[in-house]
Amino acid sequence: MSKPPNPLVSPVYTTICSRLMAFSPPINLAHHIKSDLSVGRSTLEGISFVAVNTDPLMHALRSAKDSSGNDAFAEGSADDPRNWALQLSYKQTHGIGFREIWYPRLSERPLSLADAMPNRFRSRRENRFSANFNDSLDDHSSLHCAIAPDTCNIHIDEMGFVITGLDGDIVIDPDFAEHLVNELLFKSKLDHKLPDWLIDRLSIELPISTNDYSRVGLSFDLAQQKNYRVRVTGSCSVLGSVDCSATLSVSGVFGK
Repeated sequence: MSKPPNPLVSPVYTTICSRLMAFSPPINLAHHIKSDLSVGRSTLEGISFVAVNTDPLMHALRSAKDSSGNDAFAEGSADDPRNWALQLSYKQTHGIGFREIWYPRLSERPLSLADAMPNRFRSRRENRFSANFNDSLDDHSSLHCAIAPDTCNIHIDEMGFVITGLDGDIVIDPDFAEHLVNELLFKSKLDHKLPDWLIDRLSIELPISTNDYSRVGLSFDLAQQKNYRVRVTGSCSVLGSVDCSATLSVSGVFGK
């Protein structure tokens, strides 16, 4: 009889550990795991475990800073009324939730005539005239940690939606709709009700920041490997005249 795979060397576990170690001070997840470690099929499902003590783990998450010295996580729960939008995002979170924050940053490039044109904050080509070829190396994912005495879960949401507003307050941006429909309702609620390969490879594409809130469709991963992904996407515009397209994209990290 073959031995069960070692969860400590699984790509899901090592990816999540690497994300946590990138903060300052680094969070060494192995120091916080007591027992019952289980690893999901994907980083979206993440890992679950019983913590040695939830207090030091929550302290580490509260103290974590990103590369610019900003707080790395927004803390909350379904019972926390301080921020109704953040409270809503934690409705499916067991225990205390910590979501990774995205901080909008100004570009360091010099100003140009293009800055006087509409859509000045667009960082890539005009999607509506390029069949929605996204910048495949952009990472819009976000860590989500759910901490409770009986079990903890840490996973990576494919589309982060917790950002800081102009006044520095934590806000939920419109990308929350993508998380709600694609990750919570489709991939989570229908897990074990549809074939695993379909849940893991099929995604619902909604109007989000990466397509300028202009397209809706479906995507399917033809290949999923540790360092790259091959995806086919069919989408139609929701703004202006009807425009439907299909694209094939390859994303990942190469040459390492």
